[in-house]
Amino acid sequence: MRNIKITEEVWQAIASRGKFGEIEDDVLRRVFELPPSLMNTGVQTLGRSEVSSYRTPSGPRRSIALNRMSTYIGRNQLNIEFQGGAAYSWTLPDRTDKVGIRAILDKAISFAKENGASLGQVNAVRKTMTDQGYHLTK
Repeated sequence: MRNIKITEEVWQAIASRGKFGEIEDDVLRRVFELPPSLMNTGVQTLGRSEVSSYRTPSGPRRSIALNRMSTYIGRNQLNIEFQGGAAYSWTLPDRTDKVGIRAILDKAISFAKENGASLGQVNAVRKTMTDQGYHLTK
């Protein structure tokens, strides 16, 4: 990988030719009629700076989080903390209170998404709750 400096005008031209989820390398390969890369590693997808995007040789583009998140239950509280400093805690209801569990889970997922959580990080919030016995059924 190489870094280049470009003006805002050139950046906007690249972004205007991009499709949702593409990285700059994808756009430039299409413009210059180069074959698709088997393994793209971009620091930023067009319009989304909170995740990094890459393509596996045999599969679709994958997105990974760049802002680390930790989630745990301690002292009867669900805790979510982001590396960037955002953190929040919710007091957990009784394990049999399904309405209360749903309310806390919805608040926690909203908080995670507001702070740029990836799909995997959102799923980690759910897993933390179910691993500790806070189950919901559909």
